[in-house]
Parts: sequence; structure tokens; C-alpha cells
Amino acid sequence: MEINKKEYSRADVLGVYEVPAPRKSYVVLLEGEDWNGYILPIMIGVAEASAIQAALEGYVPERPMTHDLIVSILGALGVVIERITIDALINNIFTATIVLKESDRYVYVDARPSDSIAIALRANAPIYIAKRLLSSAIPKDSISID
Repeated sequence: MEINKKEYSRADVLGVYEVPAPRKSYVVLLEGEDWNGYILPIMIGVAEASAIQAALEGYVPERPMTHDLIVSILGALGVVIERITIDALINNIFTATIVLKESDRYVYVDARPSDSIAIALRANAPIYIAKRLLSSAIPKDSISID
């Protein structure tokens, strides 16, 4: 099933960054292809930041980590990770969906955005952001990304 391009934008992960705060926290930054200089920041935990950063760097552990294992299991079962979508912001919590395809059947799995992103990066699956989330985006030039 095709993605509705009127409702979703293809996105890239710009990176994972530590957020200066009293306790250690991180943000993953996503940029929609037609968001005209705006990015979507999603706060994530330390473990999730590590998993996404490892995937961005192409790090392959000696033994599979959780997200690697999930991708491996799905592949062994003949299931394709079609895409992931970042869908909504409800009570200050982002929601996401992992879209799986088995033969001609689609399965939609509710997931955290951080897990969805980590899985998509490992599976080379596209990431999409709901255009309605543009109201939660910030100007890219308002932050310093190193």
C-alpha cells in the first residue's frame, strides 16, 4: 500500500545529539524532504540514542543487538519492513507505526519513534513524517548541529 504523499513527507535522520539538561537526554532530528528548512526534534533516551547512532555509523556488533535481532527475525520469516511513519503527537508523546509486508498482506505495528527509526535504519526502510507534525517542528537554522 502506497504512502499518502499529501499527508506524509519522506524524512532523513540528521543525527542524534545530547541535550544539555540536568539529566542526560538526547534528541533525534528528522528532516522532511519538503519541510522547507524545518526539522522535527524527538526526545529519546540514552539506550535509544545509542541504537540509532550505531545504525547511522553502520556499526555491526559481534552479536545482534535488539533492533538487529528484530530485523533478522522478520527477514527469516519473509516479512519486509516496508516503511515507518511518525504519525502524531499525543499528550507530548510522539507515536509511530512500523509497516510490515508479507506477500500481499500489510501489518501495522504501533511502536515508539526511537525503536522505529533504529529498525528502519538497519533495514534500509524509508522513514516518513506526518505533515501535521510540522507545527511541532523548529527552524533548522535555529540550532547548531555539529
